[in-house]
Amino acid sequence: MAQLLTRNAILAFVIVISSLQLATNATTTTSSSSRVSPTGFSWPSYEELKYATPLPKPTTTTTYAPPYSKLASLAGPQTTTTWASISNPLDPDEGYGNLAWSSLWMPFSVDPPPFTTTASPTPVPSSQLVKPTPLPFSVGNGKTDKLRFPKDFEWGFTGSAMQVEGATKSEGRGPSVVEFTIGRGRPESPGAGPPDISTLNYFLYKQDIARLAALGVKSYGFSISWSRILPFAVPGSPVNQEAIDHYDDLINTVIEYGMKPVVTLSHFDVPLHYLNLTSWQGYESPDFVDGFVNYAKIVLTHYSDRVGTWISFNEPNIDSAIVKNWKSSYNVVMAHAKTVHFYREEIKGSGKWSIKLAFPGGFPLPLDPHNPDDVAATRRQLDASFTYMANPIYLGAQVPTSILDTLKSRAPNYTDEELEYVGGTADFLAVDIYSAIYATTLDEGTDECLGYSSHPQYPACVNLTSIRGNWQIGAQTNSTLWTWYQHARTIFKYLDTTYPTAGGISIAEFGWPSSHEADMSVDQARAELMPTFYYLSVLNEVLKSIHEDGVKFQGTLGWAFVDNWEWGEYNDRYGVQNFNRDTLERSYKRSIFDIVDFINDRS
Repeated sequence: MAQLLTRNAILAFVIVISSLQLATNATTTTSSSSRVSPTGFSWPSYEELKYATPLPKPTTTTTYAPPYSKLASLAGPQTTTTWASISNPLDPDEGYGNLAWSSLWMPFSVDPPPFTTTASPTPVPSSQLVKPTPLPFSVGNGKTDKLRFPKDFEWGFTGSAMQVEGATKSEGRGPSVVEFTIGRGRPESPGAGPPDISTLNYFLYKQDIARLAALGVKSYGFSISWSRILPFAVPGSPVNQEAIDHYDDLINTVIEYGMKPVVTLSHFDVPLHYLNLTSWQGYESPDFVDGFVNYAKIVLTHYSDRVGTWISFNEPNIDSAIVKNWKSSYNVVMAHAKTVHFYREEIKGSGKWSIKLAFPGGFPLPLDPHNPDDVAATRRQLDASFTYMANPIYLGAQVPTSILDTLKSRAPNYTDEELEYVGGTADFLAVDIYSAIYATTLDEGTDECLGYSSHPQYPACVNLTSIRGNWQIGAQTNSTLWTWYQHARTIFKYLDTTYPTAGGISIAEFGWPSSHEADMSVDQARAELMPTFYYLSVLNEVLKSIHEDGVKFQGTLGWAFVDNWEWGEYNDRYGVQNFNRDTLERSYKRSIFDIVDFINDRS
């Protein structure tokens, strides 16, 4: 019996050992086959994942003026109130009561937001902070790798209330001119839709700011909604307390995350009260100047202590391109100047001021810089689109003779006293540059066009073309923008030479919507390289302009920090983040990582 047990035990032991050997061999074979192919190839490890570096929390804060408690009286007597989103039939029928506020919105259909309270920020998951695969080349062939941006270079991303806030009828906001002129969008445009919800930044601003700070972005540009602060617009009408509280907290949130706020007072959000069909933003309304200055005083007394960079108006000079109105610029220039004088002389703030001017159709360049006719054509195009507003503000100089002589009574005109008052009311030159274009003479000649005011090129009377030497000026997107980096230094030097300022040049907007991005999947859009090429090529030329050409720069702000409502549609996607219009969820595009790294590596 004992021998039988022993034999059985030995047999069981042999079976166990054999099983273990088979298992070991199988494991070894599996492990080996996962690493080595039949030819002996070994798979290398991937490069270790890298993560974005967030902004450090600030240890100090900068103040630029006394607090509101010391400035309140400078805005004159003001009353504040709030309005319900739906009026009650029993509400008193008073001039600025709830019934009156609701009547402002009667002509408009508005989509309500999915929620109506400010969302608390949540930490950005580390999985979203993983950097994309590095670029396979160095922008500028490595020639600028050792150059550095100035210590005080003000860079970041921007947006505007009308385009990102949504909540257009929430918390007392009144309708703007845009609600009337564009409304719910252009039905014929792909991606058409209203601004009613957009990205809902009005309630999601804390998360938007947190997301930018998580990547190390230094500046946050935004505009304050005039229609939200003063829904009835006119001096003496109540100030919207909810709007005051909202922007107060927004500014505080920007600063708490270590970013710098850059604030625009009017970015195509003029209250409906000033609607004037001869000016696309109501600039020609007879009470526009007084209304804007009253609004500006309210804003500046509340926020000047914490904001160091101010923009009065966004691209007012496109009135000439949209509705062929040059004279409306007079009201804008005077409103800007009165606001800056109030800030400097009464608030006594130390912040910096400018007005953002655009180049409709692109910055004009002579087709042949050695051809006097092309140079003259470029000058006429600049006079008709840019110089007529820039001269009074930056130089204290009159509108160009070419405009005065051609437009006569349709041209803005300033007295010597007005030019002295207006001149020097900008501390830096703020320009929006998205593209460039060539200027040359018309086939029929300049004189024939100048004598025919209905000519499509009047009053500049030049031929604009994107082709030179059988090549288009640059790569193109479906929004008819072209890359322009090869001419950037020329443009910057022209601006710095013609309009020198103590603060230098601010590219207050530049950006690139990938071609037909709306047709891409989210992952495809996020990985797009073209926005990176666009941004880095321009930033590379900024560096060379600073160090090789002696051009002074205030900074750059990319448009935009998120895809948004682009004046009637959502298909032109300029954002360095996209967002889901159903869930409102944001996701980073690779371009924002590349831009942040490019600047930080050279700072």
